[in-house]
Amino acid sequence: MKKLWNVLTIMTIVSMLLAACSEQKTEKRIEPAKEEQPASEQADTLELTDVKSNNQNFTISLLPDYTLESEEPGKDVVLNKKDGDQSMRIELLPSDINVNELQANAKERAIAVASDTAPFEGSLPFKEAIAYEAHVDDSIVYVVFVKQDVPMFLTVFTKNETNLFEEFMTMAKTIKPLAVDSDTSEANNEDGKANDQTFLYKSSSQPFQARVINGYKAEAIEPGKDMIFQDENKASMTIEILDDEADWALVSEQAETYVKESSKDGNVETMTWQEGNKLKGADVYQAQTKDGAVYVFVVKSVPMRLTIFTTGEQKDLSPFLTMAETIERID
Repeated sequence: MKKLWNVLTIMTIVSMLLAACSEQKTEKRIEPAKEEQPASEQADTLELTDVKSNNQNFTISLLPDYTLESEEPGKDVVLNKKDGDQSMRIELLPSDINVNELQANAKERAIAVASDTAPFEGSLPFKEAIAYEAHVDDSIVYVVFVKQDVPMFLTVFTKNETNLFEEFMTMAKTIKPLAVDSDTSEANNEDGKANDQTFLYKSSSQPFQARVINGYKAEAIEPGKDMIFQDENKASMTIEILDDEADWALVSEQAETYVKESSKDGNVETMTWQEGNKLKGADVYQAQTKDGAVYVFVVKSVPMRLTIFTTGEQKDLSPFLTMAETIERID
């Protein structure tokens, strides 16, 4: 009887152990929930490239497929490489600006684009900023006035179907003004003065850049031709960058023919230019027009052809020659 009792006791213990093991095997394992990555950390993972403006005193971090270019003195533009119609103009403002006046100006800028203008209701990545959006056909223009941090106007041109406003704002929030080093500034005083009087123009049509005197404008007028001008109907310089293997006899013949056709009496003067550095040695064709004078410079040192129209006064020609000396190929 005692042996039977011992056997029953052992069987009971074994049954209990088996039941416990079964519960452990069937128990559902609960994994801890994964924490989402904060938005700020997500932004840090973006592929950004730091770029310095040659026109205004700031740096900006650009997303892939974007580039920074000088538009005119005091204005730069971030361009989308895949769609040049989508861009963001950057206009830095003095720190002592009248905020109230410029706040009203932000709305006026938007209304100037289209009467269908309304306050922007989305979020902006700045402490204090206001924005308006204007709709024109299939496009949207955003005018953003940033009051604090880095005072500036941002004008974003984008489209309804592919709205890149958030990408432009991602880059805009990285804009940082550059501190002026007084020692460096004093050591480069002459260069500083020159840069204060000019802005760097990079052609979107040809492989060159040049420093343009403040007060003049520069733009690509067609593939292979850029123009620098104040009033294109009075004085202008058209720049054509030529191949190293250009047929110079043909280029010269075309230059002379063009000047003759533009002249008022068919008389063309030719000379070899003796001044400057890059222009020295250039073949020059010139004639009087009914409104002034025309010059065509055939320059071999930096293969190019320059066509300059003036009112006939030397004071109109000199600025163009100064700017022509700064032309550099950027192949």
